[in-house]
Formats: sequence, structure tokens, C-alpha cells
Amino acid sequence: MGIWTNYRDIFSVVGTIAALVSTAAASIFLLKARPDIDEVRYKLHELQAQQRNLAAAQEADPLVALRIYRVSALDDIKDLEHRASRNRRTANLFQWAIIVGSVSATSLTGAAATNPDTQDWFRWLAAAISAVVSISAGATGFFKFRERSFGQQQTADALKKHYKAVELRIGEYEGNDEEATLGRFAQNVEALKDEQRKRELQLEESTERRESRQG
Repeated sequence: MGIWTNYRDIFSVVGTIAALVSTAAASIFLLKARPDIDEVRYKLHELQAQQRNLAAAQEADPLVALRIYRVSALDDIKDLEHRASRNRRTANLFQWAIIVGSVSATSLTGAAATNPDTQDWFRWLAAAISAVVSISAGATGFFKFRERSFGQQQTADALKKHYKAVELRIGEYEGNDEEATLGRFAQNVEALKDEQRKRELQLEESTERRESRQG
């Protein structure tokens, strides 16, 4: 607000030019990417149609389906671990930006007060860093990267525990009836995945409530 008040004319011109350039660049990019998007969408529809045809042509076998489900649980685990790692890195990045930026902005403000010749540059740099800190803090609170990472990693660890248990036939998966054992495994996996979906939905709802209060 201080920069906008003191340098309004400059920021009006720069902001207008930046908005026009970014809008034009985004439009060009979308136009160029449209044929590729349509081609990928068409191939996806073809693959989905082939999947439906193959499913309709084959006789249902619950045991085979459960075996496939057990193997596919590894993909769910890898996906959750990947998303947890990505959200954790993002949270750490924003946290470091807040810490380093806050210290740097304070130091630059002090340097501006003691160096009259270069105080304008220090003030501009301090204002820019303060903006980065504010954006990082807002993004961290809005998207809740750390909370998402914790929930995803927790679900992935629980899925791995069940996968290892059913593989070794220990705990609740003891027994010789493979179909019953795999069925119990599928129920537990679906319960964990449903719990994870509810957890992420709660995070989304808390974000929407915050937006409505701010609005």
C-alpha cells in the first residue's frame, strides 16, 4: 500500500503493461496447446471405450479382481507418497521464504535508515521481499500444504502396513481362504482411502469458510 501510494503512476503503467502481456501470452499458449489437448482427450475416450468392451467381454471373477486390487494398491501408496513429498517440499519452501524474507526485510529497512544515498533502493527491495513473505504466509495458510502432507503420508503408511500384512498373512489376514483374506484387505484399503478423502474435504471446507468470512 505504501508503494502504491507513493509511486502510483509508475505502478499503474507497469501493472497495465504486465496484465496485457500476460493475458496475450496466456491466450497464445492456450491456442497452441488446444490441438494437443483435443488429441489427448480423444485417445482417453478411445482407451475408456476399450476398457468397457474388455470388461463386458470377460466373465467376472471375484478372486482375480481382488488379486488385481491388491497389486494396484501399490500405485495408491506411491501416489500418496509422491503427493505427500511434494506438499512437504512446498511447505518447507514457503516456510524458508517467510523466515529468510522476514529477516532480510528487517535488515534492509535498517540499512535504508542508515544509508541515505541508497535508501530508495533498500526500501524498494525491502518492500518486494515483504510482498514475497506475505504471499508465502497467505499461501501456506490457504492451501495447508503441511496438513495435507501429514494426512497423505499417514494414509500411505497405513496402506503399506496392510499390504505387508496381507502379503505375509499375519494379523487379521491369517487364514487359508485367499478370497476372504483379500476381501478383508480391500475393505480396509477402501476405508483408509475414504478417510483420506474426508480429511482433504475438511481442509477444503475450512478454506472455503475462511474465504466466506473474509468476503
